[in-house]
Amino acid sequence: MTRTEIQKAVDNYLQKGGKITKLPDGPNFRFEPHDVKAAPSDPKVDVTITETPTTQQQMDYMEDNSL
Repeated sequence: MTRTEIQKAVDNYLQKGGKITKLPDGPNFRFEPHDVKAAPSDPKVDVTITETPTTQQQMDYMEDNSL
């Protein structure tokens, strides 16, 4: 169907007493893996992933134990 045919069909439907209703919004299917929020006290979730704790620990160890 072309756009004009659809417009004519919709106009005809509305003239005969038809009504157009908006459907409710469906589920959000966007997968956003980096937007996960976690409580800092939750031991099952590593919230220090962006702080690179191993590098900082290695640097501290190297400074403490170097000559």
